[in-house]
Amino acid sequence: MKPNVFVIRADYGRYVDAFLSGGYVGIGWLDEFKPEWNLSNKDLLKEKYKSLYPDHPFMRMNQNVGQIFRFTSDIKIGDVILSPYSEHRLIVGTIEGDVVYQVDSTSPYTWRRSVKWRKDLIDRHSLSVPLQNTLRSSLTCFKVNPPDEILSHLGFRFDEKSVVSIDVGSTPVSNVELIRKRFLELEATEFEYLVSYMLRTLGFEPTQEIGKVGDGGIDFEGVLDVSGIASINLQVQVKRYDRGAIGEKDIRGFRGALKKDFQGCFLTLSTFNKKAVESANDKEREQIQLIDGSRFTEIFVEQYDKIMEAMYNDDMDELAGKLKFKKSLVPL
Repeated sequence: MKPNVFVIRADYGRYVDAFLSGGYVGIGWLDEFKPEWNLSNKDLLKEKYKSLYPDHPFMRMNQNVGQIFRFTSDIKIGDVILSPYSEHRLIVGTIEGDVVYQVDSTSPYTWRRSVKWRKDLIDRHSLSVPLQNTLRSSLTCFKVNPPDEILSHLGFRFDEKSVVSIDVGSTPVSNVELIRKRFLELEATEFEYLVSYMLRTLGFEPTQEIGKVGDGGIDFEGVLDVSGIASINLQVQVKRYDRGAIGEKDIRGFRGALKKDFQGCFLTLSTFNKKAVESANDKEREQIQLIDGSRFTEIFVEQYDKIMEAMYNDDMDELAGKLKFKKSLVPL
């Protein structure tokens, strides 16, 4: 049977170390617990909640009770748990026990379930854009639906009857890979323009001519306007080739070329090796955002209509024609 995947927040990562060291995951809200309580009875949970928070609006009560019920009843032994950690990382583990009530100094979360945590963390940036958006939910406890991408990332494959562990590298070719291969067929200048159109649809306005930014292999420089909320000075380096993973040396060279007060983004149709990811996320240095081939393809899919419209408006019909996909491939 396929396990479900849930996210449990720990006050924006504040108590994640307690989760890890204590081998548990927890939630708050209710300050008492009795073994005889029927935790699958949502009306009972509402009654206990209302007695503690009589001034809470009806909608807030329903939402929070729903999260408590999810934690106590929907989550089963064997399900996968994610909890956001620092620097865009997620801890991941498997539920091993039912709900218990425990008060100690490790965290304020007294309703707990035991968890077997994995040693390796998940880099949020390695996940698809739609899944990253799902993980931005502000809820304390929510279900990731569908769970397949996370389970595949952890090394599961599925058939109609069972779930078995496999090596992550054996994932079959997907629509993402088919589209990525189309990108590799573009000429260098064509791909450069594709990147420029994608950046434009995300709110990027260049301050230098494409391909003539300067030293260090930087291909784009400008300002990324995040929906009028914030403006970010951004420099982007692009490696179009598909000749193995990008290494730490490339990240180090790019960081050395960044201008002061600029953030960096390294984009490739390939992948990044472990040392490159560690270097990009080094908290002691200027951090670099990494976009590999799969993630670039998924951003392209998400922005597809805007990208195509911009190309046709700019009389880039030939390039748009090379990037026109059947509806069965876009959106994924």
